Amino acid sequence: MVPPFSLSDAPVTALPGFRRTFPRGRLTLGLFLPVDAGRAEEPDVDIIRQVELVRRAEAAGFAAVWLRDIPLRDPDFGDVGQVWDPVSYLGYLAASTSKIALGTGAVVVPLRHPLHLAKQAASIDHLSGGRFLFGVATGDRSSEFPAFGVAEGERDAVFREHLQVMQQAWTTEKRGIRWSGGRMWGGDVVPKPLAVRPPLLTVGSCLQSMAWHREHADAHVTYQRPLPVQQKYLGTWREEGNDKPFAMSMSLDLHPDPEAAVGPIKFGWRVGVRHLRRILHELEDMGVDHVILGLKRGTRPAEDVLDELIEDVIPAFRA
Repeated sequence: MVPPFSLSDAPVTALPGFRRTFPRGRLTLGLFLPVDAGRAEEPDVDIIRQVELVRRAEAAGFAAVWLRDIPLRDPDFGDVGQVWDPVSYLGYLAASTSKIALGTGAVVVPLRHPLHLAKQAASIDHLSGGRFLFGVATGDRSSEFPAFGVAEGERDAVFREHLQVMQQAWTTEKRGIRWSGGRMWGGDVVPKPLAVRPPLLTVGSCLQSMAWHREHADAHVTYQRPLPVQQKYLGTWREEGNDKPFAMSMSLDLHPDPEAAVGPIKFGWRVGVRHLRRILHELEDMGVDHVILGLKRGTRPAEDVLDELIEDVIPAFRA
């Protein structure tokens, strides 16, 4: 284990969370938290129950669980997202699990101070034993930006600048950092991460070009699209010889009939387990490395769906 005051030159690909989630050449599965269905505005907030479900997923072979960063509840949005603060929740999950990767999908970078965020990300990196996956985004809830004093139209530039500040904080010692929102002189951010940085995953477009993503991200996460469209999008990520991992989220309403055909829902499918396995194998053959399943739009109890996934799907995609 790297001491928290020491700079590391280890690659992010050596970290256990990254290796578990992106084992190269085969697809793994993750879960969005909370593991709950049909209650987007008032999801399950029983942390004890959620940790029990995460432990069950960990033992079965899910590669990762993922937390969203929703600073404010917006009644007009129709989805409260994540009730608990993701940084606090990640610390709790790190202490409650031992193998499963812990990811953010994603932290809204423009709304957070970059030095605080650098310290928080490196802390979770250490507390989880290198299982943290740092998913980042620019945010898409317009009501949040004026509340935090950020111009929504400038969030793409703020996003890039804050990432640069964090990278400097992680890779230097007692060196000044100056940016449009402040300056640090004579101080230092600790702990330093276990690798050159916590694995950085860009989630969604982040209002950046794909060339920017290929250069700056360690992996890329996007949402579900029709398979031919997703294959074309994946092709833009793979341009110029880029072999970094590619992940996607998928809303799932698992039909009680295992033979049920595929039907669309928002950002996903309503489908029986047999056709779900077929879809996942097609994505694997396409070159998708990780699929994050979201159960909130499901019509069955989430625990029943998790049990069925563990029995009938995970054996083919076990981490």
